[in-house]
Amino acid sequence: MMRYVSSMVVVTLVILVGLQHSRACAQAVPGEPDPDRGMELAAKLCSNCHTGKGIPVQSSGQLADVPTFLEIAKRPGQTAERIHGILVMPRHPMPTIPLTQNEMADLAAYILNLKTVD
Repeated sequence: MMRYVSSMVVVTLVILVGLQHSRACAQAVPGEPDPDRGMELAAKLCSNCHTGKGIPVQSSGQLADVPTFLEIAKRPGQTAERIHGILVMPRHPMPTIPLTQNEMADLAAYILNLKTVD
């Protein structure tokens, strides 16, 4: 009986560890662009120069000639693809920041989402 209980405990632990691992893997799988993750990235990586809804300003204020995220969102014909292009090949003085495809999609989703929030 004790051997059976020990075996069941081991099997249960293996199953639980497997479930935790599969959950972690599922979270790492890219999905739809997430504006909330985009806002977190914008706050972390872009807030020294750009301001936006939900993002505290990290510098002494908005820099001259640097658009807010809302201004970027409201540009005529603005799309996720255009935002992606700027992130891949930024214009001076914007620095090149290494981002994954998912991070760029999340940033674009955050920025474009501002049009509907305004």
